Amino acid sequence: MKVQLNRKPFDDALGVVAGAVAARASLPILSHVYIEAQSDTVRLVGSDLEQWVECRIPAMVGEDGATTLPARLLTDLVGSLGGENIHIESGERHQAVLTSADSCYELVGLPAEEYPPIPDIESPSELALPAKHFLEMVGSVKFAVCKEEARHALTGIRMEFEGDTLRLVATDTHRLAVRTARIDSGAGEPTAAIVPLKAIQLVQKIPAGETITLQLGQHRAAFLGENAAVYTQLIEGHYPNYKRVIPQEFTRQWTLMTQDFRNALRRACLIAKNNTNMGQKTYASKVYLRTEGDKLVITAQGYAGEADETVKLVREGDDLEIAFNAKYLLDVLDVVKSGRVVLELTEALRPVVVKPAELDDYLCVIMPMSK
Repeated sequence: MKVQLNRKPFDDALGVVAGAVAARASLPILSHVYIEAQSDTVRLVGSDLEQWVECRIPAMVGEDGATTLPARLLTDLVGSLGGENIHIESGERHQAVLTSADSCYELVGLPAEEYPPIPDIESPSELALPAKHFLEMVGSVKFAVCKEEARHALTGIRMEFEGDTLRLVATDTHRLAVRTARIDSGAGEPTAAIVPLKAIQLVQKIPAGETITLQLGQHRAAFLGENAAVYTQLIEGHYPNYKRVIPQEFTRQWTLMTQDFRNALRRACLIAKNNTNMGQKTYASKVYLRTEGDKLVITAQGYAGEADETVKLVREGDDLEIAFNAKYLLDVLDVVKSGRVVLELTEALRPVVVKPAELDDYLCVIMPMSK
């Protein structure tokens, strides 16, 4: 293989594919990046046998071929080279010589044929939507993904596709986030898949271009951008019936200006998150919300002092005092794009629905804390 690459796009592509490489590889080949030169393109692949990331970048190819090189070393090296272009030439013993300006390095690789191939997606349902919209959808639910491996089925985002609708769902049992979109381009049977959080994070990093295509199969899924793609094994397991968690009725409704509510909560959280006593944490980030006429009072206590904030609201129903983990509320408010936010409530210990006032494509259910 003989190839000349512009250093900057090569560095960017390495940064993306190296994210899929296993941190502690069970096989030596999994600590490497696959590099293939053909025609006028170089194809890079990184994998941990659960996710594969592929990037293609333009190149001047003098001789077709493929090799693998240590991912971390190659990424660090390319990022620190000073030349505008990099020339790579691989030999018969799997070594590769990298030349850039006045720098020359010989790296020891492994046989390209040992690298795990990207798997096929069996009979996928396929849909396409603007990449920016999809990434926004992902960002609006990702915070609710469960971080506990014991709840394996909840450690990813559930993606449901049916007709002209795509729905993303995430829950850690303390909160539930649901985002829905209507799509113009979709084909295949209705399907549901649980996509691992790592794969989602990789999708957020790839240069997707204008449109991203989702392929949801029975055991695997793919996210295809213009010159990059992520392939992933799906999480097996039973996802709970999340629809039963969403309250269908409410007796109180609060409407607030999103930015005012978020800013007041964030300030109160400075006190609440320091709620410790002699080194022992007690309800970190706990805040109290209560209505007084057309005002919402936010209070918090901690070893550092007390917080008291007041914001205006439009209220329906009786007064109520309720306690929350402030971080759960802030996670939602940080992704709400609407100028106003609505809270639908019943009682102090019942689930609360938080959603944008002007949109009907998103909601988050949050469990309150005991007072």
